[in-house]
Amino acid sequence: MNKFLPIITLFITIILLINLSAESNSMQQFPSDLVGHWSFNNPNNLTEAEVGSSLLLSGSQTPVAGPSDTSGAVRIGLGSYYIAIHGIPANGGGSKVNSYTIVMDIKYPTTGQWYAFYQTEPSNTLDADWFLNPSGNMGVGATGYTSHILIPGDWYRIAISVNNGVRHDYYIDGEKALTGTPGTVDGRFSLEPQVLFFADENNEDNALDVADIKIFSRDLSDNEMKELGGYEHTIEVIKSEAGPYLQSPTPTSIYACWAYIGDNPVAEYGLTPSLGNQVIPETIPIDGGVTYITWYAAKLENLQPSTTYYYKVKTDSTESEIYKFRTQPVDNDSTEHIRFAIYGDSRTVPTIFKEVNDSLKRVALSLYGENIEEDLNLVFDVGDIVTSGGVLSQYLPEYFNPTSSISTSVPFMVSIGNHEGESPHYYKFMKYEDFGGTEGEKYYSFRIGRVLFLGLNSNVQLRNDTQIEWLDQVLAQAQNDDTIEWIFGFLHHPGHSELWPDGNTAYVQNRIIPTLAKYSKVDMLTYGHSHNYERGTALNSGFRLMLSGGAASALDRWEMYSNQQNYPEIQKTFDHYCYSIVDIDVANKYYEVTSYSLGNPQNPLDNVVIDHFIRDKKNETPPATPSITQPEQNAQVEPPFTLNASDYAGTYDIMSSQYQMTTSAGNYDSPILDVKRDFEDIYGTPQAPDFIPIDLNAGIDLTEYTVSNASIAGDVWARVRYRDKNLQWSSWSPEISFQVKDPNSVEKDETVVVEDYKLYSNYPNPFNPTTNIQFDLPESSVITLRVYNSLGQMVAELENGRLSAGRYTRTFDASNKLALSSGIYFYKLKANSFVEIRKMLLLK
Repeated sequence: MNKFLPIITLFITIILLINLSAESNSMQQFPSDLVGHWSFNNPNNLTEAEVGSSLLLSGSQTPVAGPSDTSGAVRIGLGSYYIAIHGIPANGGGSKVNSYTIVMDIKYPTTGQWYAFYQTEPSNTLDADWFLNPSGNMGVGATGYTSHILIPGDWYRIAISVNNGVRHDYYIDGEKALTGTPGTVDGRFSLEPQVLFFADENNEDNALDVADIKIFSRDLSDNEMKELGGYEHTIEVIKSEAGPYLQSPTPTSIYACWAYIGDNPVAEYGLTPSLGNQVIPETIPIDGGVTYITWYAAKLENLQPSTTYYYKVKTDSTESEIYKFRTQPVDNDSTEHIRFAIYGDSRTVPTIFKEVNDSLKRVALSLYGENIEEDLNLVFDVGDIVTSGGVLSQYLPEYFNPTSSISTSVPFMVSIGNHEGESPHYYKFMKYEDFGGTEGEKYYSFRIGRVLFLGLNSNVQLRNDTQIEWLDQVLAQAQNDDTIEWIFGFLHHPGHSELWPDGNTAYVQNRIIPTLAKYSKVDMLTYGHSHNYERGTALNSGFRLMLSGGAASALDRWEMYSNQQNYPEIQKTFDHYCYSIVDIDVANKYYEVTSYSLGNPQNPLDNVVIDHFIRDKKNETPPATPSITQPEQNAQVEPPFTLNASDYAGTYDIMSSQYQMTTSAGNYDSPILDVKRDFEDIYGTPQAPDFIPIDLNAGIDLTEYTVSNASIAGDVWARVRYRDKNLQWSSWSPEISFQVKDPNSVEKDETVVVEDYKLYSNYPNPFNPTTNIQFDLPESSVITLRVYNSLGQMVAELENGRLSAGRYTRTFDASNKLALSSGIYFYKLKANSFVEIRKMLLLK
């Protein structure tokens, strides 16, 4: 026997024990049931597994630096993903994998675009099931998104712990960031034998870096997630309570609503901090399946108009501090200012929404005084307050809590958005039944002093005749009510949006706006749906249009969509987070609107004014009636020609001019020219570093318009009018008549007696781009006049038909529309049996 064999055996045993111990220690740093682990530390084999099967790559990957000097990472490209065969047997009471945990170490480069983390559909034909949205929030619509924003360029350890039917929780660096709404057993979030990492079917999977992926065959607990640790970012705690929240104000009542833990709810109120009055609220149970909220709604009644009250709300477990609110003025009050703020599309990103509210409050306090309840009568949100209206757990963190810096003292109202989806949850939170229309609180109207507010519903389910008939009736009554002077309408969907035309809504454009346009007291229609700011003026009407959809949701950006369109009724468009404040001076019948911007990720701003406009109903003197100074009456012109109007004169500066032309004197029902232009047209992508808005109408002269339409010919009549910045149109100018010469017609010299056929040399020659060709016809003739290139190919036919005897001149235009190059060309006249050819030289 080899005397060294026992020593060799001992040595091998020691080595095996050391390796086994190292493997054991390596595994002990993770919770049990780890079935897959990929660390990307080997740049020569990035897809190899530390535990489980190697990944399969679809697309591209690149090795990159990891979070430390000793760790590697991979950059997974756009449209690329990994296929992981996890080996987890069916669990969670279904035929698929319903309980699992996925942990990833990731870093992403920039906000403003989507990133996908995993997809449960192996064929990659569906949306991803875990996203980072363009604002940096993690989640998916069905479960909700985290309020915490991931910072570009930082490494994070992110995770989901899933037990379908029970939980679907998100973690950041070991801390729970969201208790999400769980999926159903064997539903969307259940796993097939394969799971895709970083896959999305429509390119919402931009490139990011990943340093580690782990998958467990069960849902890890909060403590186990905490043990996994991360990169030491601080995650804020989301409140599980909300309120108080004020809504539905009148001169003598208001609703105070809240959601506190505990029983025996009560609202106390009075004219001093001592309070003295109390009311037991209505208890509204809202059952979201996994989530359950008890919403308390106390209607404080028999209040005095235009009076400041103190109040608090409580249960036997929780009590608010004492807040203040101010009741609204009586309907016919003509002394107070009415001020309200507007924004919309506040869903999904609570941190940004809170910043918008805090900014709004700070500006209002600086403008009007130190008490917000006296500064603002109302805040109006034009909808999409939560990511998914059917997910009850989203209402408090996405809407009620971020508004609390204002909604404890100022009432809020909402025009429902498509993301609320006509959910019963929404209508249980909102107390609009006192103001409801024909179909209840789905749309409504209410007054503050001499101002009428219309909360309309543009969701698909309510695009009906019933709402239009109700709206028409309410407007007709208001038009005949001397105590109503101002009307403001609100809904969610736009008629037209320049940044996101896919959101255009025919019901709004063709039904709502024309109904509003029938009534002169209507002042503005505000909407959202597109996540940005736009402002214009309804065509042929005297009211403003404003899109205010930049309260929090991921912005719609310039160049994001190929069908972005510059609409004539919209004068300003910004891809910014924003809000607006309306200040109505009731006594002087004057309002001004100021819109503030917080910018966008590439150009952050701090409450910068991006728009300001006014309406003065006390001084509605229209601009002076203009006149057309050129062309002169009965003149003859040839396109292109310019319509010149007299100088503008009016109380307010010029905003617009409108030119019309017709072929029937006095009849402009179907004009051959109808063009309206405004003094500004903010449209397009501002460029770094200054991001100065692009004004397509910068330097425009509204007192002239050049007509270049070559199809306009013959006797025409024209008129012009001006509009000022107070939305007042002048009268139309007296119309003038003149003749537009057809540039393509042949000109006959009536003073010449022609005896023979003849084709003359063109003039000028050489030419660029036009030249005249003259020819004689001694008798009525059927003629053709054509131009050929040096290869004998016809490039233009100048005349083809019968002409009477005489001398004619025809213009040949070799401009770019014919795409002719410099060189020799031939022109040929054929008249009856006469044929002649001459040459000419084009020099460009």
